[in-house]
Amino acid sequence: MRFASILALLSLPLLSIAQQERLTNVKVGDQAPEIVMADPAGQVLRLSELKGKVVLVDFWASWCRPCRMDNPNVRRIYHAYKDRTFTVGDGYAVFSVSLDRMGGLEAWKAAIAKDSLDWKWHVGAVTDGENGAAEEYGVRFIPTNVLIDGTGKVIAVDLHGDMLETTLQQLLESDPAKLDAAAKRKAAAAR
Repeated sequence: MRFASILALLSLPLLSIAQQERLTNVKVGDQAPEIVMADPAGQVLRLSELKGKVVLVDFWASWCRPCRMDNPNVRRIYHAYKDRTFTVGDGYAVFSVSLDRMGGLEAWKAAIAKDSLDWKWHVGAVTDGENGAAEEYGVRFIPTNVLIDGTGKVIAVDLHGDMLETTLQQLLESDPAKLDAAAKRKAAAAR
């Protein structure tokens, strides 16, 4: 889908954005499609490198006001949960997929800095109006996101604000033996 088509869909008057489907190709229970894209410095990152963690795949853009308004919440939740142990993964990460055009590289980098999005996983590769990850996932509106578990399975879509935090809270591990084992793994990895 062309990037311009995504923008055109944003102006549909018949239904509110909340009533319209934000993702059309990814559903709960699906295996999340791999994303292989470059970060702002040109380094190629892969979503699969985060296997074992609960991951929020967050589709956004520097020019998208609702995205920018959601960024402080995404950042706050990232810091609150990044080192936590879940029933479906060990740790939490955000994999941000920008729909900025590569010609807007400076705007993209500036938005990351201004919004203090201080995780490593920022990718974007809009070329000729197309973003392969957005097309693969069927992104129709931004901001939108996909929450995946440690095996890469989609466990929720389009979670924002309290909904995201409530979902993560429900996924926290409560078994003391599993928490102790996770703490030992983290300590061994830190050595």
